[in-house]
Amino acid sequence: MALKEVSTQVLRKIETEIPKNIALRQDRFLACISSNDKTAKTIIRKTARLANYYNSKWFVLYVQTPDESADKIALDKQRHLINNYKLATELGAEIIKKESKNIAKAISEIAEEREITTICIGKPNFNLFTFILATNTFNQLLNKLKSLDIDIVILS
Repeated sequence: MALKEVSTQVLRKIETEIPKNIALRQDRFLACISSNDKTAKTIIRKTARLANYYNSKWFVLYVQTPDESADKIALDKQRHLINNYKLATELGAEIIKKESKNIAKAISEIAEEREITTICIGKPNFNLFTFILATNTFNQLLNKLKSLDIDIVILS
C-alpha cells in the first residue's frame, strides 16, 4: 500500500469519525494567593510553569479580606504582596485583586467571569481551629464550583 493511499485513508477516517462540532477547551489557570509570601511565590511559579507548558493564559488572584485591608495589614506583608504581583507579571500573569469577606465566593465569581479551567491553590498550614475554618471555606468553594467544569490543583 502506498504512503499516499495510507494518508488518504487516515484523512478520510478522521473526517468521518471525529465530530466537527467539538469545541476544544482552552486552558486558563487561576493562581490564588494569600499574603503568605513563601506560599504565594510557590503558587505563582508553579502555576506559571503549568500555564507555560499548556501555552495558556493565567491569572493571579488575591482576595483581600477586611482583616487585611490597607490600614490593617502589616507593611512587610504589603511589600511582599507587591513583590509577588511583580513576579507574576514578569512571568506573564494578569493580576486580579478583589475585596471580599467571603474568599470562596470571590474565587468562584472570578473563575466564572474569566472562564477559568484550573484553579491552583496552596496547601494549607494551619493549627486545628484555623483548619476547621479553612475546611469550611474549602467546602464552600467546592460547592460553588460543582456546577462549573473547573479543576482544582493543590500545590505544595
